[in-house]
Amino acid sequence: MGELYALLSAASFGVAGAAVAKGAPEARGDNGVFLSIILTLSLSFLLWITFGIDLDTLGDKSALLIGLSYFAAAGVLATVLGRLTNFRSIALSGAIRSSVFRRMIPVFSTILAVVLLSERYAPLSVAGMILILSSIGLAMWERAPSIGSGTWARSPLQLRIGLLFGAVSAFCYALAYVARKLAMDHLPEAAFGAFVGALTGVIWYLVASSVSTRYRRSLISVFKDAGSWQWLAALGMSFGQILLFFALISAPVTVVAIIGSLEMFVGAYLAAFLFKSEPVPGRMMVLATMIATAGVAMVAFGT
Repeated sequence: MGELYALLSAASFGVAGAAVAKGAPEARGDNGVFLSIILTLSLSFLLWITFGIDLDTLGDKSALLIGLSYFAAAGVLATVLGRLTNFRSIALSGAIRSSVFRRMIPVFSTILAVVLLSERYAPLSVAGMILILSSIGLAMWERAPSIGSGTWARSPLQLRIGLLFGAVSAFCYALAYVARKLAMDHLPEAAFGAFVGALTGVIWYLVASSVSTRYRRSLISVFKDAGSWQWLAALGMSFGQILLFFALISAPVTVVAIIGSLEMFVGAYLAAFLFKSEPVPGRMMVLATMIATAGVAMVAFGT
């Protein structure tokens, strides 16, 4: 089930990415970042109180505190730092371009998981992960549109800044994967973990709003500034985040991170064919998609 949850999470994040890119030209405020945190907080809380475990029944209180600490750290890395830089990257450089440096998430995650978690993988899973990473490399060869054309036009400076944000986002998310997995070892409750991560983000905004007018406006105008695309992006991001926690319960960090990287294909096709905010993917992207599909199947059967 871990691989299935990871795949559903990737699809949700792909929808979110395409929606962010589509709504960026007319976006106000933080383009739905805080809204996505609020939705994650609400949805994960409902899941926890409905289906989750009662924390009072846990015998080892030290495990609870350690799990909470790791969940909070992951919340800062992903819900705050990773999500902010991710939204800015997509808005500045587009869903396809921003995915180039953000594809470093599985690379960072693999290194961190092997070093910090001592994860090891079956040969078939390794082959599948190599296929997925190869498909991402092929997709990155896809020729980007000229900078000055179409509704996706951005300046060279915007593109460079957007890609930089993408790289920072990738590293933050990779660290968050490891922190969540460490938390699950002590407190295996996915919905509660997502809730703590989102709560960390809300606290961050409350503190930052005391010194920043931009954060203050995000708090005050969270619903007023959100249009239909920001709502869609926020919902996609929230479902993707919650599903990610469920994936990490039963699947290794590297497997979840690599399958999660398939969001670039979902976002690219939605942005091109449904939202009309990106150019139509070429033959290289189609070939990469087929290779990625085969890779996912190998990972699923090999795990």
